Amino acid sequence: MEKLDPNEQVRLFHQELGGFFRLCSRVLQVIALLFALFMVLGYLKIASYAFYCHDSPYDVPRHRVGLLLGTSWRTVTGQDNAYFTNRIQAAAELLRERRIEYILVSGDNRENSYNEPRSMMQALIREGVPRDRIVADFAGFSTLDSVMRAAQVFMLGDMTIISQDFQNERALFIADRLGIRADAYNAYNPDSKLSLNSLGIRVREFGARIKCIFDMYLLHSTPTFLGDAIAIGDAPLPKQATNRPKPLTSRLKIPGYSRHGIDMLSIEASKVFARQPSDSAIIIRQEEMARVRAQEVLSKQEKE
Repeated sequence: MEKLDPNEQVRLFHQELGGFFRLCSRVLQVIALLFALFMVLGYLKIASYAFYCHDSPYDVPRHRVGLLLGTSWRTVTGQDNAYFTNRIQAAAELLRERRIEYILVSGDNRENSYNEPRSMMQALIREGVPRDRIVADFAGFSTLDSVMRAAQVFMLGDMTIISQDFQNERALFIADRLGIRADAYNAYNPDSKLSLNSLGIRVREFGARIKCIFDMYLLHSTPTFLGDAIAIGDAPLPKQATNRPKPLTSRLKIPGYSRHGIDMLSIEASKVFARQPSDSAIIIRQEEMARVRAQEVLSKQEKE
């Protein structure tokens, strides 16, 4: 075998190494393209839930509970938060129009100094909502937590979600993935027109939707906290599993006089009679026992 020149060996090595890197680059490009396509389809999927968001309370289908998503009542500059105020008014309006019966306020309460559910409850009461129509969820740290806890802790199979349109679409996507029948009522969006503030909100919402796609499709995220089931109003709680035998709720059934029942009774009766020996069999058995007993007596006398 002809020995290659060292320079030729180096050239062939670099050629093969370059081909390997080009192959890896193409594979990574395909993966990146598929990933980008997956994210775009997921984003469009979330946007498609705008068809289930309603701007008028009269268009909202009736549900027993409305899930009010939380936000801060103050902005970072210390002013009143229009997003908070509009959500409160939207929830109170749905209750007045009898589109919902209860309001589940769900928000962040990580710190003692920051309590979104309490602020929402106080604001709803000022809007004329009765206190017994408000239920608080103090572990709604995110949209994902609020929707999942509504289903798994508060045992809701259907509900109306109340927030601004961009968050409603994302919440409906999560609810649909969990098998919850949900509609949404859009509270007025104060930054619906193009502005610097609305641009920042759109950028943040884009990131939130990307994270939501990861949570639901790839990470299968769960709520930060769960807990025991909580009933809203007079809704029954799920029954606990038990091994205790259940008491009889009806009398034991007696076979009727159908053809099948008569046949079964006749079979059982024949079994009873079959077990009982006839008179002749009893006599023969007695004679055999007498003979055996006589032979025992005779053999005993012969021995004596």
